[in-house]
Amino acid sequence: MLIKRVLLAINVRWWNAEAAYALNLARGLKNQGIQVWLIVNLNSPVHQKARERGLEVITDVALDSYNPVVQLKNLKRLFFHIDHKGIQLINSFKSNGAFLFSIVRYFRLGIIYIKTRGVASPPRNNIFNRYLYGSKCCDGIVTVGSPVRRWMEGLFGGNRLQNITTVHYGDTPVSQNTESNRESSRTRHNIPEEAFVLTLLGRTQQIKGHLILLEALKLIDDPVFHLLFLIKDKGEYPDELNKIEQFIKSNNLNKQVTMLGFQDDLGGILSTVDCGVIPSTASEVNCRVCVEFFSLGIPVVSFPTGTLPDIVEHKKNGYLCAEKTAMELVRAIKWIYGNRDEFIKMGEKALKDYQEKYTLEAFTSNMLAFYETCSNRDSEVNRVKKPV
Repeated sequence: MLIKRVLLAINVRWWNAEAAYALNLARGLKNQGIQVWLIVNLNSPVHQKARERGLEVITDVALDSYNPVVQLKNLKRLFFHIDHKGIQLINSFKSNGAFLFSIVRYFRLGIIYIKTRGVASPPRNNIFNRYLYGSKCCDGIVTVGSPVRRWMEGLFGGNRLQNITTVHYGDTPVSQNTESNRESSRTRHNIPEEAFVLTLLGRTQQIKGHLILLEALKLIDDPVFHLLFLIKDKGEYPDELNKIEQFIKSNNLNKQVTMLGFQDDLGGILSTVDCGVIPSTASEVNCRVCVEFFSLGIPVVSFPTGTLPDIVEHKKNGYLCAEKTAMELVRAIKWIYGNRDEFIKMGEKALKDYQEKYTLEAFTSNMLAFYETCSNRDSEVNRVKKPV
């Protein structure tokens, strides 16, 4: 089947890597000439960003509701949208309300229904989930990384009862202001030109590893290294931010650490960076940040968390730590700094990997290939079209 009209259910309430993954897919599909509609929560960050990108949204289907009367109305609205828009395929990204798409699939024989799993926790291993993720309720499962794929395959106990694939996050390169360069950015933010800049980009959640990275900087005890913390929202986790600031102050690291909030010109700031660091101790099943670093040819030091071992090839495009400790970060940072020729090659490989695997075009093509596979599903899925 040639897929030309797609409905994406992105009822994510806040802006995170999962929402970015789904919205990027919508952008990529649109670029491929495919008509795309997005079911979103009214006035959510996804709704706002979808409008900014000229994507068509549907806001009259309240998938997050627990009211059975509302869900019945949702079902009727879904049939209306699907029939009038000629939808061929549905891809949902959240479990809330997803059962409605299985019902629609049952009554509309030609509809292909795909579930994308991108959360950082395994599904409960029970008969209910095996049914909802099985071939009687959907045509395929997309996982965003190998840990999620293992969880989903484990749900079926090793029995091949469903089409499952992994499609890693993809995006356009981080844009760089033509007026920004390494020297001007470092001068603007009081970062020494001769410093080797390590950057952690992300929220100040404890699992992101800010304090572990600071502990490593303390242990290295060399002023040539400078940490740049790029924080999306400084007010989001005030207690953790206070711990970070207190550690910096009590260990006299003020001159070696720069902490910045949200940046409009992310590419300009990243032009100051030598190496990205992702010392996350949990989550990272999507790892949008790693792709952002790679898009600028910046190699990454990372802990072996989530999907990172899928992306970071040890001593090829980055350094994959064996353990999630400050001492392991010390070894990684010292190795990178002491092997400059290898480090340069790592940056070149990071950019090449981005261009071959993690662009928006590659991301979309991989997803479309799976859509086509699922549209030619085996005849063992025995469904009958029934009137509504």
